Amino acid sequence: MDAIPLLSQVKSVVQWASGDSEGARKTQENFLKLCPVVSQGTSVVQALSGDLEGARETQLQFAMGVSSMADSVPVVGHVKGAIHYACGDQEGGDSAMKAASHSSAVVAGGVGGFLVGGPAGAALAGAAAGTLMDDIITVVDSAVHDEFKPYGLVGNIGRIVDNPKDGGAYVDLVGGVALDAVGGYAAGEGLGRKIEYKIEKGRLGNKIGRQAAREVTDLSEKMNEIHRSRDLGRKPHVMTQVTDAQTGETYVGHNRQVRKVVAPDQARLTRPTQLQRRVPDAQQPLGRSPQACAEHHAYQQLYDENPGVPAGRTRAVSVRMDKVLNRPVAVARCDNCVRYCEAMGAVPTDLIDGAVIPERVRACKVAGCVLGGGAVLGMRQAHCD
Repeated sequence: MDAIPLLSQVKSVVQWASGDSEGARKTQENFLKLCPVVSQGTSVVQALSGDLEGARETQLQFAMGVSSMADSVPVVGHVKGAIHYACGDQEGGDSAMKAASHSSAVVAGGVGGFLVGGPAGAALAGAAAGTLMDDIITVVDSAVHDEFKPYGLVGNIGRIVDNPKDGGAYVDLVGGVALDAVGGYAAGEGLGRKIEYKIEKGRLGNKIGRQAAREVTDLSEKMNEIHRSRDLGRKPHVMTQVTDAQTGETYVGHNRQVRKVVAPDQARLTRPTQLQRRVPDAQQPLGRSPQACAEHHAYQQLYDENPGVPAGRTRAVSVRMDKVLNRPVAVARCDNCVRYCEAMGAVPTDLIDGAVIPERVRACKVAGCVLGGGAVLGMRQAHCD
């Protein structure tokens, strides 16, 4: 806790205000020795002022803090604990195992909470799981040693009970819960979103097939990229991707309003379109030109490049940007385009009109969230021996 910027300073202020000036001083000494970058700066200043022994001591304390941070990394901390046990270091093994188990509980709670209640659920469940694990560790450790051995938040509560004027204990208690909430939130945003994506994509695949689910997910990502890179204002946006099932070649089309921005040279399609030529007697129940549709734009490119492709060899998926959700959803063909079904092949998204498309989670985002959350939980455990 003392290694975390701002939180450490808040703790010192509270300690000083509650009359514990020595505790406030010790907290800031710990901060100068444990906080990454700050610790190195402290060591440099000590060395330049001639206090080489103090500089060495600061870096030794920082190394101890890093070791306790590593204890908090799930799996890594458990392996580290096993190594401590193998080397005969019972105390070091216990410390690593407890810290790793606490962090594992926070991560599991954060992921589960995210799947149930989104980011807020991840934070709440992460904090709750951390508190529960501290209770479990306290009960088990106390039973093993046949004496009360409080751990984590249980120990903080014990300090408050023993000395209600201990301001630092209150900050450690509230800060510990808050940091567990941050760790749970990070786990939810990383691993939780990745799992959610896999689940949602699997459900989509059950409805329209795995290949079609992959195609509509890819198309959704393309639409998001376009909206991130271009100012389309409030223009309604529909995209269609048609795939030649034999060659795997894909062709993407846009509705006319957006086509004027992203593909101005193709804003107005040739009259009649390829679909109109293949189904010349198609009726138009809607009062707009079929050329305005994204489907006609996509199939125009396919049939221009491969005139002999049979319709049965094609598969099309369509998405539109939902202005309320601000993300792509599946969209069925309009009544005009349905009239061209004999020239359009399979259209799986007709079966899931309005379904929200799962957003792919990049591996770098998962790694970033996991590492960030792990760093927070690790600094929570950092201490000077």
